[in-house]
Amino acid sequence: MKSLQSRSFRQAGHAVGWIFVLVGLLTFLFIPVPTHTALWRAINNFAHLPLFGIVGLVLLHLLRMMVAATLWSPIRQYLVAMLGVLGLALLTEALQSLSATRHPEWSDVLHDLGGALCGLGVFLTYDPWLTGSLARWRQFPRNAIVRGWVFVVVGIALVPTMGWAYAYWDRAQRFPSILQFSSSWELKFVKASNSAIQVVEPPQVWRKSAEDQVGKVEFYPQKYPGIRIEEPYPDWRGLTSFQLDVFSELQNPQSVVIRIDDAHHNNDYTDRFNQAFTIVPGLNHIEIPLERIRQAPLVREMDLSALKSIIIFAVNPPKAFSLYVDNFRLE
Repeated sequence: MKSLQSRSFRQAGHAVGWIFVLVGLLTFLFIPVPTHTALWRAINNFAHLPLFGIVGLVLLHLLRMMVAATLWSPIRQYLVAMLGVLGLALLTEALQSLSATRHPEWSDVLHDLGGALCGLGVFLTYDPWLTGSLARWRQFPRNAIVRGWVFVVVGIALVPTMGWAYAYWDRAQRFPSILQFSSSWELKFVKASNSAIQVVEPPQVWRKSAEDQVGKVEFYPQKYPGIRIEEPYPDWRGLTSFQLDVFSELQNPQSVVIRIDDAHHNNDYTDRFNQAFTIVPGLNHIEIPLERIRQAPLVREMDLSALKSIIIFAVNPPKAFSLYVDNFRLE
């Protein structure tokens, strides 16, 4: 009798220990992590996969320690573990909505479920609890099929991270060129707001190579239509000017604003570089000395080692219009 009670106490102690492990794993979701770049955001999204792979295994182990080992079949244990992962994924995303540093995303729930499936799937091919016909999942070729499926899922989940890693490498290789509309990788950093952007051949009257391509931006008649280059190569020190070309087929001049932010920008109008330019029909070459950009904020200097974005926009245009842009670069 004492031996039975002692065993029960040990099992309860082990269960409490694994619950602490589970809670510890989930606290990783609430630790502030870098999200200031697209690459870090992709890494953080992928991290849900291995984290919840471990969470799924811990839940399975807890189930077997408590009731599932004697009352439920192995398949039911796996299914309940997956339901537990789903519940925890939804709960943690709901709790993150209360955090100032984290934000809930449905894609994270999918990563959580995918991670649990991968973790439990790999364990299935080694699980000594499987008996009878279920034991065949530990044998070839079934175990190889499951492990191959897990490898494919992990590979697919890694695609965004690897894609952004290559895009950052490509960005560094092109510098001091910032945007030439010559590669799909550089376009990953370009976003349209109340506008549309297309990569097209230049107008015939713009004397450029026939193989060259430019960006055609259509500005919609809304408040601040334009395009944003997010995360240009950040360190502009040692160079003297920021330049770009704008070509207009319009009959009349059109005003646009160029805005440049650094990583320390506080969203105040006086804490960034802003300058309006009049775009006349034909080719317009714009050149802005970096010294002017550095001195643009009212109460500080722009950090030329940590540039964050370049924005070209119009202010409340009465009707839609289009401009061609190219050759964003530093010299």
